[in-house]
Amino acid sequence: MPKLFSAISAFTVAAFVYADVTAAPVLAAPALPPPSAAAAQGHPAEVSIPNTRRLTFVSKVNGHAYSIDIALPDIPPPPAGYPVIYVLDGDRYFASVAEAVRVNAPQAVIVGIGYPDDPAWITKELANSRPPPNGEPPTFDDAVTHARAYDLTLPGDPTLYHTFSPAQAIKPGGVDDFLETIETEIKPRIYALALVNRSDQTLFGHSFGGLAVVDALFTEPEAFRTFVAASPALWWGNEIVLQKEAAFDAVVNAGKVTPRVLITVGGREETPPKLPPALAAMQAELDADAKAGRMIGNACDLATRLKALHGAKGYEVADCAVFPDQDHGISPWPAIGRAVSFAFPR
Repeated sequence: MPKLFSAISAFTVAAFVYADVTAAPVLAAPALPPPSAAAAQGHPAEVSIPNTRRLTFVSKVNGHAYSIDIALPDIPPPPAGYPVIYVLDGDRYFASVAEAVRVNAPQAVIVGIGYPDDPAWITKELANSRPPPNGEPPTFDDAVTHARAYDLTLPGDPTLYHTFSPAQAIKPGGVDDFLETIETEIKPRIYALALVNRSDQTLFGHSFGGLAVVDALFTEPEAFRTFVAASPALWWGNEIVLQKEAAFDAVVNAGKVTPRVLITVGGREETPPKLPPALAAMQAELDADAKAGRMIGNACDLATRLKALHGAKGYEVADCAVFPDQDHGISPWPAIGRAVSFAFPR
């Protein structure tokens, strides 16, 4: 996949400005802007989500640090135990999923899988990275971008990352270890906190997270009951994840596995944003990259193929959910709503 399109899958086109700035001549430092509203108030953290816990640990599988947020139900468990939804990129989506579940499926446990927001982790994660071009210290979001680029991808070309990450040396391809970490180190921690229905668990991910969900579906279809891939970055590594599809098809058609699958995508994900006039020369390449990436086409084609399989009773693939007028950056939120209703039908 061309480099420019990778920036879209990182939720922002600010990267194009970043790439342009790094190539520009050194200019006099601009006057510092006024402090943000949060900084002016001392970065308060006075609001919390009820019935939640946070656990931080270092994985024995890959040696990486994780922070998992857990929202526990306020009602007694069903006889079989609580269903669970595991949310990749929990730093971004845990709170939204927790509220959606609280209102619509209050019997479920929500687990957001993310990273520890502390200076030591940020420094370690970005040890081999160049600082942002504005001269400010790296942020938690910078470190998360770096960490998730490893955890959520299959092996591929690391040079794809330079347009949206502050890192010079990113190592992609850690999804196998990441999924093993979920199985062997995160799930047991959840089982220790609550009575869980181990046969009714959902995995949700967006973008690279959606790619990881598809990889999990193809490689460990019995690890979860329901798989929700929102705007999956199927283009990654020249669509390398789709090389695993035939083996998955065979076990489904043989009646050996019966997962439930939902794939979603924003209706504007093949319509790239317009760049600032200073970057107009990149627009044609960006348009071509968006077309080649086929975010909508790839997602819905995969849903159609999976839906056509002749699986045993219990195998279910929903129609591809396309959200009109939603681009890649906002599409996770309608996907969350659709995921909750699909994972926890009333």
